[in-house]
Amino acid sequence: MTKIYSFYSGIFADNALEFSKRSSYVREIMLERVYPRRIIVPLRQGLGAEAIPVVKPGDHVLIGSCIAVIPSGVIGAPVHSGISGTVKSIQKITLPNGISTSAIEITSDNKRTFHDSIVPRQNLDINAKTVMGIIKNSGIIGMGGEGIPVIAKMSRAKKYEVKELLVNCLQSEPFATSDLHRINESSDYVVQGALAVAGAIGVKKIRFLISKNRKAEREILESAIERAKKIFQLDIEYEICLFKERYPQGYYRLIARALYSVELKAGEILENTVGAVLFNCSTMASCWDAIKDGFPMFQRVITVAGDNGVLHNVLAPIGTPISEIVRAEFGAYDSTNRILWGNALTGIPVKDLDNTPIIKTTSALTFIRKLDFQSAPCLHCGLCSDACAMDISVDVAYKLIERNLKDAALNENVLSCINCGLCSYVCPSGIELASTISNFTTEYKLKHTSNTSREILKTEDTLSKFSDEWNTLLNEVDSGTLLEDYAEKIEKDDSEEDYIVLPFEGGKKI
Repeated sequence: MTKIYSFYSGIFADNALEFSKRSSYVREIMLERVYPRRIIVPLRQGLGAEAIPVVKPGDHVLIGSCIAVIPSGVIGAPVHSGISGTVKSIQKITLPNGISTSAIEITSDNKRTFHDSIVPRQNLDINAKTVMGIIKNSGIIGMGGEGIPVIAKMSRAKKYEVKELLVNCLQSEPFATSDLHRINESSDYVVQGALAVAGAIGVKKIRFLISKNRKAEREILESAIERAKKIFQLDIEYEICLFKERYPQGYYRLIARALYSVELKAGEILENTVGAVLFNCSTMASCWDAIKDGFPMFQRVITVAGDNGVLHNVLAPIGTPISEIVRAEFGAYDSTNRILWGNALTGIPVKDLDNTPIIKTTSALTFIRKLDFQSAPCLHCGLCSDACAMDISVDVAYKLIERNLKDAALNENVLSCINCGLCSYVCPSGIELASTISNFTTEYKLKHTSNTSREILKTEDTLSKFSDEWNTLLNEVDSGTLLEDYAEKIEKDDSEEDYIVLPFEGGKKI
């Protein structure tokens, strides 16, 4: 009998948002595309340093051109253009999640011209050093929302000598299907990307985590695995792990609880506790995009959804303003909508459609009807605490925060909040529980980090998405242990034959 994994709490939903009925979404034979007239590309889109521009206003760039780089020895991700056109300006912007960063605005020449050196790789018999170099210079970061550079996670996995690579296919939020689309239409890229990453970090087992309700996607993955076994005859063990359709799903601490029956404490991570490293399935597909096709991370699949039942998965260049997606007329938006930069429960409301771009971690744009709903006093029903996957006494914590009893609130485990939005969703009184708690935890963590970490945090997700992993990651950033010294070893390597030339780094050798 197949084992079905799950964590406790959260919700099994069969309600207005139809979490568990999403399997009926229409599979699109041809992925719809957005061709924006302009893009605004932030130079910091996840954890790490802001990239340094290598272009200036007036320069002409092509699709895949590297427009900003990360200095040697600094954690971050280079940035590439998703359109061909002219650099219009470089200016400061603030993203909805609080990241303040420079951004490069590019106007399209409507020619959609690729850099002529971006071609499919003919020889895939490449070593671990090459794989890591490609992924590093491709600018790939975690696409599930965390935004950690993949090269940093790979290096950390090598440091702790992890035994398993986990591929997260557990897209559980209502309406969101961008990861499912990647599995349906790019399963070989998901599997072979995971295989390449596993080989580079020395892992011998890959586990694909997917909902038991996703029978079609599971069968597609199984077929892709069989094809990969024939193409790449490597000593790798594969396993598909089935999970209950529960929300929230996919957060690393909940996966540790479900897969390994381990409760990760503050500061603990998968790599050094259970010997595993976790990547999103879309992230793995992007890795194979870079390795096989020579594509840096200049575009991504996003779900464009409305509560009117319209749902599309769209391939859009990174930096595409929301207004350009609205202009494409997918039918999900009208002027009465509230626009969320992200998914239905965790998305952030935005107003400036012309100057708010999608970034590498944007998995969805959601358009929800505006409802005037006046909150009522707390009913003490306890639904919020029952639903909380992180075992927070939500109603108690909310009252303590409202009364400014900060120390008492900390004793209610509020720092474990993952901002899934579930407490606010189930509250019959319509109280904004999630935003109150997440704002409190953000403020607390900003005040209780080192000066160096604080500078990083100020430009990171200062609204909501902090977790215990942040402290560990930031400490490793400060001490320099997150990235291994493989880059220095490559520079000292006397063998010129081992080098490859990456077209999207302008001929930079790695």
